[in-house]
Amino acid sequence: MKMSLITPVILAGGIGSRLWPLSRQAMPKQFLPLINEASLLQNTLDRVNGRTFNQPILVCNEQHRFIVSQQCTSVGIVPEAILLEQQGRNTAPAIALAAQYALKSGDNTPMFVMPADHYIEDFEQLLAQLPDAIALAEQGKLITFSIKPDSANCGYGYIKQGAQIGQTACYYVDEFKEKPALVQAERYVESGEYSFNSGMFLVTPQAYLTELKRFSPKIAQSVERAADFKKDLVFFRVNEQALQHCPSDSIDYAILERSENVVVVPLSLNWSDVGSFDALWKASPKDELGNCRDKEDVILAGENNLLRSEAGHTIAAIGVSDLAVIHTHDATLIADKSQLGKLPLLLKQLASTQNDKLLNHQVVCRPWGSYRILVEAEGFKVKKIIVNNSAKLSTQRHQHRAEHWVVVSGVADVNIDGKARVLTADQSCYIAAGQIHSLANSQSVPLILIEVQTGSILDESDIERFDDQYGRN
Repeated sequence: MKMSLITPVILAGGIGSRLWPLSRQAMPKQFLPLINEASLLQNTLDRVNGRTFNQPILVCNEQHRFIVSQQCTSVGIVPEAILLEQQGRNTAPAIALAAQYALKSGDNTPMFVMPADHYIEDFEQLLAQLPDAIALAEQGKLITFSIKPDSANCGYGYIKQGAQIGQTACYYVDEFKEKPALVQAERYVESGEYSFNSGMFLVTPQAYLTELKRFSPKIAQSVERAADFKKDLVFFRVNEQALQHCPSDSIDYAILERSENVVVVPLSLNWSDVGSFDALWKASPKDELGNCRDKEDVILAGENNLLRSEAGHTIAAIGVSDLAVIHTHDATLIADKSQLGKLPLLLKQLASTQNDKLLNHQVVCRPWGSYRILVEAEGFKVKKIIVNNSAKLSTQRHQHRAEHWVVVSGVADVNIDGKARVLTADQSCYIAAGQIHSLANSQSVPLILIEVQTGSILDESDIERFDDQYGRN
C-alpha cells in the first residue's frame, strides 16, 4: 500500500537544562552531537528525509535560528519553513503555529509532529505502521505513538491502550495521564496496561486546530491572530504581540487528556528523549563494563560511568563506579548517577551567582558562520572564527576595542576604512578602535582565522553596524 505524503513538523524550541553543562540556553541539547557525530536535530532531519515525507516545517526559538539553518544546510535539507518564536510557550502553541502555516499554504495533509531532541532506533518499524495511522488522521483523528516502558518515570505522559480499531495497528485510548507522581507511575508500569507517550503525533492541521479551539480556546485564538507570517531571510516571523497573553501549555494538557478523538499506535522502538544524563548513558554505546566515554577518556577499575568531555580534554578515572563526570570549557559536573534528579536544585543555586554559566556556550553561531572563545581575561579575548563559504560579516566598527586577525586557512577579503586587502594563510591585519571594517569569504571553502581583541569593552555591545546582508541592527 502506497502511503500519502505527510509533512514533518519538528519542534526545536527546548532548552535541555537537565544536561547542563553540555546543554546551555544558547546551545540546547537538540543542537549537540550527544549520541553520534550528528546532532539530535540532524538525526531527526535524517529520519524524515525523502521517502514519504514532504520538506519539514521547523519551529524554534528566535535566538537559535541560525543554528537551525546551518544544521539543516549541513545535512542537505531545505525546510518548507522555519517558524520563529521569541519566547517558547510549550508544544500546544508551537504545533498550532505549524498548523496555521500549513493551512495558509493550502496544505491540510497530515503533519507528523516530533521533537528535535529524541533518539530513535528502528524507525523503519514506525514507518511500517504509518499507513493505518495516516488513514485515521485523514478522518480527523489525533494519532499519538506510545513506547512500552522499561521502568517507571514521572517525566513522561502515560497512555492506557483501549480496544483495537478494526484490523489496523491503531487502538482507542482509554486514559491519558500526563506526568504522574512517581508512586502512580510505578503502579502504571506494574499493571502492564500503560505505555509512555513518545511525544510524536500525527494530525491534520484542521483537525488539530479544531480540537485546540474546543479545549484550549485562548491558545487557539492567540495563535490564529499571531499567524501573520512575515518572511525574514529563510525564516518566518509571527506576530509576537498577539502571543503575549497566549497560555503556555503542552499538547498533552491542552488537548490529549480531554479529547475523545485520540488514537494510539503502540511501538517497540529503542527510543529515548535524552532528557537526562541517565537517559544519555542508557542510549549511548558502552564498553564491556558499562562505561560510556569519549575516545580521549580512560578509566581503570570502574563500572557504569558516564564520562563526557570536549575535544582535546581527557578525563582519567580510577576505581569509581556509577558516576557522571561532565567536563566543558568553563564548568565540570561530578555526580553520583543516582543523585542526578537533584540537578535542577543545583542549577537554581548556580543561577544566583553565575547565571552566565547556564546561558552561554563557548561556540556562538551567526548567520555567516560561528566563533569559539579560546581565551578570555581582563582586557583581552581570543576567538577562533569560521566564516562559511560565500558569507560576509557586517560592516562595523568598535569604539572601545582593537582587533588583530590572523588567517589560519582560506582566503579573507578584508576592508579597513575603505582599503581592500586579500589575506591568505599566515597573513594578518590590525583594526584599530574606530576603524570601519568588514570581512568576507568569497571562496568555496570555509575561512578560518584567529581574532585577538584588546580593549576596555569586549562584548557585543561595542558593535556599530553600517550594513548587514542578514538584516541585523
